[in-house]
Amino acid sequence: MKLLLIGICISFFSLYSLADPVEDLSMQNYKAGWYPNFYKENGPLTCPRTCEAWVGTEREHEQSGNIDGQTRETSVCKVTDKDEIIYEGINDPTSHWLYGNQFDDYPVCHVLPIGIEPVRKKEFMCLCVNPDKCQDPDLIVSTIYKPVWDHVNGRSIVKVDVTNIGASPAGNFYTRLTDPGTGATSVIFSAGLASGATSTLTFYFSYWVYDPDADLEAEVDTYNQVVECKENNNKLTFSEPG
Repeated sequence: MKLLLIGICISFFSLYSLADPVEDLSMQNYKAGWYPNFYKENGPLTCPRTCEAWVGTEREHEQSGNIDGQTRETSVCKVTDKDEIIYEGINDPTSHWLYGNQFDDYPVCHVLPIGIEPVRKKEFMCLCVNPDKCQDPDLIVSTIYKPVWDHVNGRSIVKVDVTNIGASPAGNFYTRLTDPGTGATSVIFSAGLASGATSTLTFYFSYWVYDPDADLEAEVDTYNQVVECKENNNKLTFSEPG
């Protein structure tokens, strides 16, 4: 039983250590920065050791075995011709850089410039990242659809998508749609929204909003009832000439 448990733990650690911190096809919140692979006169260091020494975080990395058949994983690194930047930890915005790969336990950044031989340097910087661990809900207005005219009832119909991109369900909240040109406002109550879910709300205005142009602003969690990961991403605007 102990051996089985140890095996499971090792497998889990291996998967975790090879996980890509910056997810593909996803816009997440991260703290990120470049750090030299020398720390307090210790180096050259690999990117895992660099990020741990400087800021105690992960480095941006991927699995690489299926590509080159030789290495297990690659970390993101960059090189410059100014070695003092690396040795002394200098922030020099005027320096020139090329991105490369640091493989496995070898403290070397491999760069492949166009038209010349590959560059291999023991002095480089690593991209260190720290994903946002916020577990609260996060409500956004994801879409404001093109308004349509309801001929039968003589009114504009505007559909609005509200999405919870946070990690937890959101409680009760209100969403407001405003026409700044006329000052008209419509508010809809929602009894919560699950994590990752989208709700389509339908608003009505008793006139044609294209008069002459349509300018609308939608705001979710209008009265700040929900504690969110981000409180400054609740609005979306729509603008189209008539």
